[in-house]
Amino acid sequence: MPKTQINLEGWQDYRGNMAGSLLYVETSHQTEMPVRDQLNENEKGFFYEPNYETSTYGLMSCCNVKNINAIVRAKSRYILFGTRYEGLSDSEMRNKYLIMGYMRIDKVKDVRTRHIQRYMSNPNLPEPECMQMEHNWAVWGPMRFVSMNDSFVVTDEILKEWGYKGHASRQLKAVFGKEHLEKILAHLDSKADMIDEYIATVDELKEALEEE
Repeated sequence: MPKTQINLEGWQDYRGNMAGSLLYVETSHQTEMPVRDQLNENEKGFFYEPNYETSTYGLMSCCNVKNINAIVRAKSRYILFGTRYEGLSDSEMRNKYLIMGYMRIDKVKDVRTRHIQRYMSNPNLPEPECMQMEHNWAVWGPMRFVSMNDSFVVTDEILKEWGYKGHASRQLKAVFGKEHLEKILAHLDSKADMIDEYIATVDELKEALEEE
C-alpha cells in the first residue's frame, strides 16, 4: 500500500495492452534493498522516482520524461523496474541485472505545468526535462517490489531465448510481450511484497539527506 494517498482528481483512466516496458532505475549502493538512488551516489541525480510512497512515477519530480511518455504512447500496461545490483549485500545477485519490481499503470496525468511552475518559482532548481516538450505524463497504479534475492534475473541468454535484441544493461529498452511479461509477473507475485521495507529505507535516506 502507498504511504501517502494522493488526490486522483484530474487523472485519466488508462487502458493499456498486456505488455511490460523495462525502465532502468539508478539504485543505492548503501542499502541491501535495491531502492532508488536518492543521494546521487551514481552521480546521475537525486532520484525520487519510482515514488513508492505515492505509487506514482513522474509526479514528484520531472524524471525520465521521454521514456515515460513513450511507454504511455505505446500503451504498455506495465512498467518493469530493473537495475544492475551494486548494493550492500555480497549475494550472488551482485552485478546482475535484476527486475525487482513492477507497476501496473491505472491512471495518467499530464503534469508538465506542475513541474514548470515549480521551476519558475525556484530558479535554483535544474531546468525540468519537460520544458521543451509538449507533454509530461505521470503514471499512477499499484506497485510491487521484492527483495534483491527474490528479483527476476535478466540475462543475455534469456533475452536471446525469448527473441529480444540487446544485452542485459542500462541501455536495454525491451518491451516484453504477454507471454514473457506473465512469466516475469508470476515470478514477482510469488515472492513477498517488500514495498513497505522500500519505503522505510528511502525514508531513512531522506532523513540523512536533510541532515546534510
